[in-house]
Amino acid sequence: MDNGIKIQFLGGSNEVGSLAMTLETDGMRILFEYGISPGKPPTYPLPPPPVDLTLLTHAHLDHSGMIPWLCSRENSAVLATELTNKISKLLFRDSVKIAKMDGYSLPFDQADVKEAEHSFVEVAPSQKKEIGENNEVRFHSAGHIPGSLMFELVGSKKILFTGDMNIIDTRLVKGAKPVSCDILFLEGTYAGREHPKREELEKQFLDKVDEVVSRGGIAVVPTFAVARSQEVALVLKNSGYNVWFDGMGRKVSKIFLEYPSSLRSAEELKKAVNKVNFVHSDHGRKLALKSEVILTSSGMMDGGPVLWYMKHLKNDPKSAVLLTGYQIEGTNAKLLRDNRKLNFHGVTENIECEVGYFDFSAHAGHSELIKFAKQCNPEKIVLFHSDNREALVEPLKDFAEIYTPNNGEIVTL
Repeated sequence: MDNGIKIQFLGGSNEVGSLAMTLETDGMRILFEYGISPGKPPTYPLPPPPVDLTLLTHAHLDHSGMIPWLCSRENSAVLATELTNKISKLLFRDSVKIAKMDGYSLPFDQADVKEAEHSFVEVAPSQKKEIGENNEVRFHSAGHIPGSLMFELVGSKKILFTGDMNIIDTRLVKGAKPVSCDILFLEGTYAGREHPKREELEKQFLDKVDEVVSRGGIAVVPTFAVARSQEVALVLKNSGYNVWFDGMGRKVSKIFLEYPSSLRSAEELKKAVNKVNFVHSDHGRKLALKSEVILTSSGMMDGGPVLWYMKHLKNDPKSAVLLTGYQIEGTNAKLLRDNRKLNFHGVTENIECEVGYFDFSAHAGHSELIKFAKQCNPEKIVLFHSDNREALVEPLKDFAEIYTPNNGEIVTL
């Protein structure tokens, strides 16, 4: 037994969502992430045992969504970047607001969100921090979204926890670099699936927008407010289209620009943001309906302004809705992609406009995950955050010992 490293996934082991994992090593118990699975109402991970420390890779709710609940009960410091802290705060507040509007209860409120703010201890990539008596944690950029980290734990063993990560440079952030380790915790969101080449994907996307606009339609692009909307704005930057931007992405863009070192090019993002028209009011929405491209939240199409636009454009065969990311099972975006239907506040309707899908992922694809794992050169690999971990077991099993624990299962590494 390697000093008895014990792990337990509380959520997110064999699914994408509500990620949480405890790790016991060298007399410490650490919690990695504490997320939710977005839905109405959301679903939650198992409650954690008392922990010494919480490590949060980034702000997306499937990793961070239950942090306010945690902080209201545990006096645990949450290590994350300053940027993750700011974006998380925005998302937590928005979650409480949406729950109120949609009439379901969350296990935390705005007072808990405030409490959580005081629990963050801010760290930065390439920093190190002593934790406990015999451990050090080192922080590495994860290449997923601005401010995202991978955690390297150095004690009796070297452990790397990737969180969500990407190894290619996108327009928004630079890709992650491998870190040599004994035990690798590897996300597998896109296990079994490859991404198209970025340049080709961007060209196909712009060609489709061109086709929609030239036939007199509007391209509605539902995007995640955090990172995806900025990435797509960068792709559209030199296209010359009349682009309108609606939803929380505007606030997020402003925050990103306060942290230029987290971006591949703050200059380019600033130019992209200056080229779009922001919707500030109902009047703005009506103007956006006369434009060419509308970037709007939410990416999963379960709420946000996107449903207002779709209500107006759903029967227009000249217009198109262009999906740009991962659709979680049970979401409106998944329903649209699979069945060309959308649920409008309880009423499911057919969608007549064109539906397109472009894989602008911020995650490593199948062969990139394998390449990254091999370059880290671990003895053991724990696969998580995936509904298809089996696809990675085969190509990696001759290379390292592979673990695929289930939620709730305690495993000694």
